[in-house]
Amino acid sequence: MTISLFFLQTGFLCAQEGYVKGTVTNNKEKLAVATVKLGHKTTLTDNNGEFFITMAPGDYMLTITHAGYKKIERKVPVRSGVTQVLHYSLMPAEQMGEVVMVGSRSAKERSYLNTPVPVDVFTADELVQTAQLGLSQILNYLVPSFNAGRQELYEPVTLRGLDPHHVLILVNGVRYHKPAWLNNGTPKSNMGRGSVSNDLNSIPFSAVEKVEILRDGAAAQYGSDAIAGVINIILKKSTGETSVQLHCGQFYPGDGLKLFAGFNRGISLGKKLPAGRHGFLNFSADFRHQGATTRAGDFQGTIYKNYPPNANEADSLRVKEEDDSIANARGITNRQLSRHNGINKVERAGLLVNGGYPVGTRSFLFWTGALNYRDNLGKGTYRYPKNLNQVNPMLYPDGFRPEIRGGNRDVSVITGIRGELASRWAWKFSSSFGTNVDDGSVANSNNASQYALGKNAPTTFYLGRLVYRQYVNNIHFSKDFSKENSRFNLVNLAMGAELRLENYQQKEGDSASWYKYDRSPGIQGGAQPSIGSIAPHNTVNDSRTVSAAYIDLEIETRKNILLDLAGRYEYYDDFGGNLAGKLAFRYKFSEIFSVRGAASTGFRAPGMQQLSFQGTQSIRGTDRTGGVFSHSSPVTKAFGIPFLKAERSVNLSGGITSRISNHLNITLDAYLIQIRNRIVLSGAFSKTAPDVATILLNHPGIDLVQFYVNAINTRTLGIDAILHGKWVFNKTQLGFTLAANVNRNVIFGKIRTTDQIRDTARFTNTLLGIEEKTALVKDQPRKKILFSFNAERGRFGICLRNSIFGNTSTTTIVMNPIDTLYENFSTKLLTDCSISYKPKMWLTITAGANNIFDVYPDPLKNYRNTGEGILIYSNGAMPFGSNGGYYFLALTFSF
Repeated sequence: MTISLFFLQTGFLCAQEGYVKGTVTNNKEKLAVATVKLGHKTTLTDNNGEFFITMAPGDYMLTITHAGYKKIERKVPVRSGVTQVLHYSLMPAEQMGEVVMVGSRSAKERSYLNTPVPVDVFTADELVQTAQLGLSQILNYLVPSFNAGRQELYEPVTLRGLDPHHVLILVNGVRYHKPAWLNNGTPKSNMGRGSVSNDLNSIPFSAVEKVEILRDGAAAQYGSDAIAGVINIILKKSTGETSVQLHCGQFYPGDGLKLFAGFNRGISLGKKLPAGRHGFLNFSADFRHQGATTRAGDFQGTIYKNYPPNANEADSLRVKEEDDSIANARGITNRQLSRHNGINKVERAGLLVNGGYPVGTRSFLFWTGALNYRDNLGKGTYRYPKNLNQVNPMLYPDGFRPEIRGGNRDVSVITGIRGELASRWAWKFSSSFGTNVDDGSVANSNNASQYALGKNAPTTFYLGRLVYRQYVNNIHFSKDFSKENSRFNLVNLAMGAELRLENYQQKEGDSASWYKYDRSPGIQGGAQPSIGSIAPHNTVNDSRTVSAAYIDLEIETRKNILLDLAGRYEYYDDFGGNLAGKLAFRYKFSEIFSVRGAASTGFRAPGMQQLSFQGTQSIRGTDRTGGVFSHSSPVTKAFGIPFLKAERSVNLSGGITSRISNHLNITLDAYLIQIRNRIVLSGAFSKTAPDVATILLNHPGIDLVQFYVNAINTRTLGIDAILHGKWVFNKTQLGFTLAANVNRNVIFGKIRTTDQIRDTARFTNTLLGIEEKTALVKDQPRKKILFSFNAERGRFGICLRNSIFGNTSTTTIVMNPIDTLYENFSTKLLTDCSISYKPKMWLTITAGANNIFDVYPDPLKNYRNTGEGILIYSNGAMPFGSNGGYYFLALTFSF
């Protein structure tokens, strides 16, 4: 009712608008998801091949594109109050189209209703409509089987409840490099603990034209890492247009200011060339500022005095009163020395250039270059003066809170050429380079073992550098043989090869960041917090070579049967080879109903970071230092840990697609993913166990030990369902999407153990502890339901979105006394709403709020999990964060 009144009240303002609607076909059938662009507006055709656009009066260029078909460009006059009805038929392209549909190597693109496996497609306009910042969080509110972490260093993404390294990221169909950082289960990094991360946000958002998400195992098509699926980011190729995006917002409590500025401009190259053969150069630039937030409680413990061992209640009260007296005398009354527990301050800037140029009549050069820089400023846990093993009292008589800074940069370059031979074989050669460099430093800190230096001890430390580099060379050939046989609509044979070089490095930091100058027991060496500092004996410079060959046959008969068979062999020079295969099918019972399914084997090679990483870190929120040892370490061998093997997977999926009507469709897919020899970060082995202490005799600063190991087998079962509708009613465009995912992760078979260590009371010889098991099975929501509604009439638009995040859980082992603490977090509903207004054809103003009802996750229930009152909300298992409501204003300029 409210929406109806809204449009009745504003309808009279839209009299000067004109309307353009039409249908897009290929002479045989109507084409869904064709991209229709009129001036600065872009939309997709619906299931019936229809589109509808409202514009201010004027003369505009209408562009219609669909992969596998030739582009149409026409000038269209728009007149006030007039509705134009247009019909266009696209002709098949003579060579592979500029846009490649993920999951298929043929030149023919299909809508998501006609693919043999589930694929989601989101245009730039749909991505912007979520009003989230960063591609990771945008997709988090669009895809139910997609989850994005809320972590300090990265926002890694997952599909279907698996790990970030089970998702392969492509840019324009080319493998994108991974970050150097490895998720070792440090605070605020529970999701995907033990995994190699990914970073969609390192790609400037202003450069993104479309995102395709293949939700099915695709290792046989694209190689290692594609067990859960593939995300392909397609970059803009537009010319003659300029767009500027501005966003400003903050959280309800008044902190966490977010600013975003994005710019995109495309120019045409070689205008004297024949129509349709022009080259292009598209520039994008982004800047993003994220202010820090605080969602912490007041510290309830002591600052200067420790409670005596086995203290009774009276002794504890006396110590607390004495400590409060000292604190009051020193002017510390608000008990918020350690107040933080929110998100960090982050500043990010990115540049990207995407281009192409025709060579002759059958070839096309293409290139992409990108640079992204991120500066991350975080706060560590407060170090209290009572803990002399961590604090130099001459420097910090009241303790200190360290400031952790990470400087992170990405560089990516893609070059190549594609074309077609006279025999109609399409070919493509590409070469790409990508690197991520992560520098760490800490300020307002100390090395407690340097107390002899007094006030002259250093307070700023360089922790070292992580580097990951990737070089990829690909050659590809494909041909459609259907012209030689009239019984088939498509017989596409594709084959190719890949050569990939990888390099991982760890470079040492300042000696004071890791060295223990005083060897007395209990005093911690190295900078506080003891995380990320790289000592000379932990430096790494390892490389490997990966070669691969693949073949793919896609057949579509005249009887509505589509088959896709794929096989891929990859050989790694550090651990061997693997052969993966896939069979997918789709059968059309009619134009409105199809069934589809797929069966595939897959694999994931151990990441170089998992093979080579070694270093120290804080563990379990205490003053204990943990060591993660690589497979070449004598410590690892003494524990009897075998060399890492590739994960092996089996993917089964099946589902239906249906056009319920011309305006309504549904997809329903069930899946089972079984992974053997899954790589995890082991549980922590404590030095309190005599066997562990013996092995660590030469490592006096290490209290707990962890490794990367093929410890478990898992099964993931789930269902994806998407209902989508789109109508034009009384010159008002209405659309909605209801999408849901339900999944479950289970561990089957025996968890690997080591016979080198005897059992202890809490830290067992199991290579997957209770903390790690809970993070693996319950850290991501078991259900996620998304509902969105949008309406547009004339100059006004409204978007309403509801997101349901299912329950999650965490487990923590705390010390003194040792105990296992469980936390369960209930299902939450978040509501977003925004209203847009277009006072000019080149300006759109959007105002709104995300999480408008200010919903927070459940607070921690066990006091011993709160760090004596500091933590109100968990650092893990938080699929939507703990910052509350967010309001914003955004401006979009299009010229």
